[in-house]
Amino acid sequence: MKSKTFLLIAASTFLYISAYAARVDMNDPRRALATDDDLRIDAQLLNDTIGSGSTVSVTYQVQNDSPRPVAIANKIIDSSYDPESLTVTVSIGSEIPDGPTMPRLCVVKAGEKRTFSTAVPVHVVMPATRSPFLAYPRYVQVKVIVLRDIAPFSDLIARQRDTVQPPLPDALFETWIQNNDAIFLNAIPVHWKDGRSPADQNGADVASPIRQAGGMF
Repeated sequence: MKSKTFLLIAASTFLYISAYAARVDMNDPRRALATDDDLRIDAQLLNDTIGSGSTVSVTYQVQNDSPRPVAIANKIIDSSYDPESLTVTVSIGSEIPDGPTMPRLCVVKAGEKRTFSTAVPVHVVMPATRSPFLAYPRYVQVKVIVLRDIAPFSDLIARQRDTVQPPLPDALFETWIQNNDAIFLNAIPVHWKDGRSPADQNGADVASPIRQAGGMF
């Protein structure tokens, strides 16, 4: 009886944690926003400190107010760094299909709102020697790549239940690229730590622009 009770409590706790994790806190200063042609995307960083080799945990919500469904290759993630803007861009989705099979797609129906969570590795290499003149990353920007018209891929999406992803025909390769839309959310200030010292390396502990604006979102 005790073991059954424990299993029930554990299962309930897991469901609560899962439900809580897949939620964007609209009052969090680490939240970003973008609206684009009847699509609204809110994203929240779950950590405000990053470093080389770490991951950026992101929860994002897609609200589809358009008249037709859209889709996102939620499991395809990457990151890049622009030293001029001091911004790490985390990309979710696929602009160009990687490989001969179709990426697994998450569909957001017309009028639907869905929330996803992912973790993106940070690909930034900084010099081993410290210098006050080094410009460390200061911002993280989320980019979500949306497939706007999924009608040409409807048969392939229906076959995603199979163990092996269906091949993407050459005739649909160009269609995939033409239907993709990269949506950039506003950049969010973060702290950068190089792992050799607990101190913040970039002075990013100044107030976030979102905080300074009095929580504009």
